[in-house]
Amino acid sequence: PDVSDRYVHANTATVIEDLGKLGWFPVQAKQCREKRGSSGIRSFHMVAFQNPNVKMVKQNADGTETVDTFPRIILTNSHDGFNSFKFMVGLFRLVCSNGLVVADEQMVSMSIRHINYSFDELRKVVAESIKQVPNIVNTMNTMKNTNITDEQKKELATEVVKIRKNIEDEQKIDIDEETIMSILNPAREEDESNDLWTVFNVCQEKLIKGGYNSLNNKNKVRRQRCITSIKKDIDYNQRLWTAAMRYMPATAAA
Repeated sequence: PDVSDRYVHANTATVIEDLGKLGWFPVQAKQCREKRGSSGIRSFHMVAFQNPNVKMVKQNADGTETVDTFPRIILTNSHDGFNSFKFMVGLFRLVCSNGLVVADEQMVSMSIRHINYSFDELRKVVAESIKQVPNIVNTMNTMKNTNITDEQKKELATEVVKIRKNIEDEQKIDIDEETIMSILNPAREEDESNDLWTVFNVCQEKLIKGGYNSLNNKNKVRRQRCITSIKKDIDYNQRLWTAAMRYMPATAAA
């Protein structure tokens, strides 16, 4: 009752059907908690889509190849009148099950409002999202070939703390060495590398899944918890990706 007469109920199920025709199928879904007494059908939700034929492989030491990463299309939507359809491209890394949202300005702007909505417009936006996948893959490969210094690794780990504490990028913050090393300590041997892609993934996993120790405002060590909010998950991922892009080669960034 609070929305305009021009508001159109754009059903997520129909979007799922449309993406299926293009070869992209749902592999993950989340929904925000609804207020007590609500039916839950209008809640803000996220659906991640994956194409089994669009994947990135890595060369093993024995000459064999294994699938390393799947690009994903990430849809967020709600039917409460407060959110538009939004499409982003993510990278799902199998080894640590991270759902990485790529903070690319062009992708973030790909949204459709529930006003004078048409599915023809939706299909155009989905097609544009899919076109971005090769660019994202190229960026990932450049990150793999870019080694960063120990100081830069510590700077990226510092961003994890600033994002979790909701501190602005420009604001200075003093973080103890133990916290920094706790963030940079990889959960698996294959992540012991100095390339930007690997370090980013290590930091991203700690950012979203927690598991690192950090001092709180009372100088007490606290174990950071996993992020469960859909909006925070997306926002945090985007902020960390933007921070990581600062260490890309100048030619690649251009």
